[in-house]
Amino acid sequence: MNDLLKANMLIKKEIIINSDVKKVWKIFCRLEGWPKWGGYIIDARWVFGGKWKKGSQFLQLVKGFGVIKQLKSKPKVLEVKNYNTIKWAGTRKFIKGTHIFKFEKIGDKTKVTNAENFTGLLAPVIFPLIKNKFNMYFEQFLNGLKKEAEKQKINKLYK
Repeated sequence: MNDLLKANMLIKKEIIINSDVKKVWKIFCRLEGWPKWGGYIIDARWVFGGKWKKGSQFLQLVKGFGVIKQLKSKPKVLEVKNYNTIKWAGTRKFIKGTHIFKFEKIGDKTKVTNAENFTGLLAPVIFPLIKNKFNMYFEQFLNGLKKEAEKQKINKLYK
């Protein structure tokens, strides 16, 4: 039963980016650049530890919805595999979100998967209320990453 709840509280989006996985990874890993192209992200910065190191922590301030104007979280990095995976988790109001980004090289393109699983006491109550908005936010983030990576690829061609 618990696995069924987890499966129903997952948001997952994928995109193919017309750029090399190393370029996409480099853009993604510049956390402070997320507000520029990330759509719903207002602020993102490191607050503890080294950049993308297991155990490090960052602040993420995102646009809210409804009566909530902004959402702030300080997730902790759980796993980093260069050019492949970044995973973090954060807890807020009895809900834990475990977020994973996967980067897969497909020839000269990159497939990026953005997924988050929600668990915790209030997750079954809150998840239905946030699911649609978070789906939209994940799409905005991936589309922004794609646009930024492909823009840099085009700019490089014309220099």
